[in-house]
Amino acid sequence: MGKSSLRIAALACLAAASAIPISIAAQQSTPAKPLMLITWFGPGGIPLPDSNNWKAELLTVYDKGTRPVAQFSQAATRRTVSFIVFENLSGTPTAQGCRQDAIDPIVKNEGKLISGRVDGEMKNSAGDTLATTSYVLDLSKEGLPHQPNLFGFAGNAKTCAEIHISSVVNIPAEQDALKAEVAGFKPDLNYQPGADDYFRLASALFEGAPGLAAPYYKSSLDALPDDSRNTPLRRIATDQLVMSLGMSGDLKDSRGVAEKAIAADPDYPLNYYNLACADAEEGNATDAKTHLQQAFDRRANVLKGESMPDPAKDDSILKLRKNKAFWAFVLALPKG
Repeated sequence: MGKSSLRIAALACLAAASAIPISIAAQQSTPAKPLMLITWFGPGGIPLPDSNNWKAELLTVYDKGTRPVAQFSQAATRRTVSFIVFENLSGTPTAQGCRQDAIDPIVKNEGKLISGRVDGEMKNSAGDTLATTSYVLDLSKEGLPHQPNLFGFAGNAKTCAEIHISSVVNIPAEQDALKAEVAGFKPDLNYQPGADDYFRLASALFEGAPGLAAPYYKSSLDALPDDSRNTPLRRIATDQLVMSLGMSGDLKDSRGVAEKAIAADPDYPLNYYNLACADAEEGNATDAKTHLQQAFDRRANVLKGESMPDPAKDDSILKLRKNKAFWAFVLALPKG
């Protein structure tokens, strides 16, 4: 993971997180590859669309953080496509097992609205065989047209990858167009994500759901080689992990990560600043003062392009504003 792939900025505590949103474009101005949809715990990846023809609508993780999903829409054709990568727990190490795992719950929940279901196979543009399911969904009670749906699945013993594309146009030519889209589905079931893959997806998730980003930031840290050249990247990923845990309400683990970071990297100021934020969230002015002082004593060690956060504008630190002695200390800290 190269230094140019990350935007370096002071991102500590809750106020800084909300004030400086993270975007994929900000981290990587010239991406060498598309964003990969991956799990944080296993192999496999789906390259996501990076064309202007598809508008990103949703990025989240279902099933207790185990099934990442991305959804896109295409205004010109009124089509919607989604991608999911998940662990193969079907007991069948094939695309057919993955299909059964995904389609059976849909049929159970929406079976009365489904007609014309056909299970089959097709080759994608790389020559790989996908298991497919097509059907028409009756949405007339919602005042909508019948909706053709087409799923494609790839799978092995460990990983499943799914594409689902639907349309509001139910004619034979449109169904052929959906097949052409699925033919372009080329997941890599054996893909081994790297630190950059985890970080990019975590940062995209962070904007909408910090808690879902946490395991991806953790995996990014775990994947970084233990090399001094990676120190800036490790600091940034650690800071993001502390924030994602803290913003999701997990102050215990957030504090634990910060304390571990201090033990490994005692010169970096934001590790102490993050502890001060955790202290403030818990109403502990004494420890917050200590950790803020330790942070600002080391302010010369921020990364290039970083600056120390202003604790007087930080949502966490502001929770102790009624403590006059503490607040006087905060206002006296160096600026910039």
